[in-house]
Amino acid sequence: MKISLIVNPNAGRKKGLDAAARVAALLEGAGIECTQFVSTRPGGTREIAESIVPSDWDGIVAVGGDGTLFEVVNGLLAHAESVPVPLGLIPVGTGNSFIKDLGIESVEDAVARIVARHTRRIDLGLFTSDAGTFWFANLLGVGFVSNVAYRARKYKIFGALSYVFAVFEELIGLKTTVVTLEIDGRIIECDALFVEICNSRFTGGNMLMAPDALIDDGELDVILVRRVNRRTVLKLLPTIFSGRHVEFPAVEVFRGRSIRLTSEEPLMLSPDGETFGRTPIDATVHHAKLEMFG
Repeated sequence: MKISLIVNPNAGRKKGLDAAARVAALLEGAGIECTQFVSTRPGGTREIAESIVPSDWDGIVAVGGDGTLFEVVNGLLAHAESVPVPLGLIPVGTGNSFIKDLGIESVEDAVARIVARHTRRIDLGLFTSDAGTFWFANLLGVGFVSNVAYRARKYKIFGALSYVFAVFEELIGLKTTVVTLEIDGRIIECDALFVEICNSRFTGGNMLMAPDALIDDGELDVILVRRVNRRTVLKLLPTIFSGRHVEFPAVEVFRGRSIRLTSEEPLMLSPDGETFGRTPIDATVHHAKLEMFG
C-alpha cells in the first residue's frame, strides 16, 4: 500500500511537520509506504493536490485542518470528475470540525482507519460566487459567521477558542442584512444575522451548528438565524456547543439539494473556514462524491 501525504506545515500552530513525521512512522510501522509532499506557501496544498496523479497511489492523505482539506479536495477535483482513490485527513488544524463526523478525534484515530483501509463515501457541496466555483466538505457560511471567521484568523494561537473570541468582537458592530434564500424552489426572504449551508455538523471546532446533518444523505442542511439583538446572540452562543440553538424561535432549519442566496448588500463567505468571496451564491450537493478513510 502506497500513501501520499500532503502536508500543511503551518496547521495547528505549526504542528503540521511533526504530525506528518508521526503519521509516516506509524504507517511505515504497519508496512505502508508513504511519501511526504510539504507545502511551502499559502495555497500550496491545493497546488500539490493538482499535480499529483491519484492513480499512482492507494490513498492520498492531507495533514492539516478543515482549510487544508478544502484546498486538497479542490486541487484533486480541479481537472477531474472524481478521485479514484480514498482521501484521508490527519486532524492537526485549528478547529478540525469536519473530521468529527467520520468519528475521528486524533492522529491515531485517523491512522488506524488508513491502516484498516476503512472507508466511506461522503457528499460534497459545490458553490459558485464572485470568486469562482469551489467544492466544500464541511459548510459554507454567510454573514455573521463569516465575519467571525475573518476575525478568528488573528486569534489562531488560541486554537478553537479563536472563534469564541471573534464572536465577541463581532458583536460590537452587530448588523443584519435582508437575504433571499431559494431552497429547491422554496423562497424565504428575511432580515438575517447569518446563514450556514452545512454538509456536516460541526463548525469552529466543537460548535454543533447543524445537529442533524449527515455527510452522506444527499442533502445540505441550511441554518438560518433571523434578526436578533446582542442579548439574544449571547444566549444563543453557548447553546451552539450542544446544538440547542435550533430550538430558539429566531433559528430555522431547512434541507435541500439546490440553494441560491442573494442579499441586499454583498456578504462575506467562509467555505470550510476559509475566508474569501461574497454573495450571491449558488450551491448544490453532490451525493457520494468522494471516498474517505473514516
